Amino acid sequence: MKEKILKAETDSYDYESDKEIIQSYELVGSKATTTYGDLYFIGTVWVTAMKSALLGARSLIPVVEAASPPPPTPTKPPPMKYKELSMYKSPHNEYKEHLEEKEKCPERNVKIMRRFLLPYVSIIRKGVQANTCKLVLGVRDGMCNLKKSITESKKQFTATMRDNENLTIRRVVVVAGTGIGFLLGGGRGIPRRIFMTGAGAATAGALCFPKETDEAFRTFTYYSGKTILGIANLVCGRDFGWRERLPCKDDLPVSTGKIVGQCPPKKN
Repeated sequence: MKEKILKAETDSYDYESDKEIIQSYELVGSKATTTYGDLYFIGTVWVTAMKSALLGARSLIPVVEAASPPPPTPTKPPPMKYKELSMYKSPHNEYKEHLEEKEKCPERNVKIMRRFLLPYVSIIRKGVQANTCKLVLGVRDGMCNLKKSITESKKQFTATMRDNENLTIRRVVVVAGTGIGFLLGGGRGIPRRIFMTGAGAATAGALCFPKETDEAFRTFTYYSGKTILGIANLVCGRDFGWRERLPCKDDLPVSTGKIVGQCPPKKN
């Protein structure tokens, strides 16, 4: 009986000791597996970091790939009968689609030389247009400014020559104009001298004394014509009429605007 009890105790002890040994082996194996996985991850990260540091983010080492020939360009097929066409092929439609794809390209008919020279020509043309526009605007502004300055100078000169305070200068100018006309008309006869002298005096008088010159010219023209007409009537023996001189607007009296009525006298 004692032997059976001892044998049972021995068997239970062996089972517990074997269980502890197996658990220790499993723990060691799991730690080794975990350590191996961590080392593999760390090594992969290290290799990737070294590769990025030495070769850059994108490696310059070429990748060799299998070369594939480009697809052949479709050509225009010869005329075919519908019986000669295969079941799943339509070469005419493929060629038509190929032409339509080519027509979609806007630069299909552009010459190479034009494509190369067009940017430079456009830049030069824009520069020439801009410079020409600036030149035209500058010339136009200059002409406008010159015209304005000439007009202002003319107005100032005319106002100065017609100012009552410069009466002496105005008379001197009229005398000088008459003398210049006399000198220009010399050497070719008396009529020319008279005409040039009168033209010089009229020009200077129109500048300095416009109203007086106008009245003098009208009076001279009237009496000259009347004299010539009288001589013609005397020579030809005729009586040509002569309209009397009409008064100028400035010679008329100032109208008051009131109409004075003259009533007939009353009869007693």
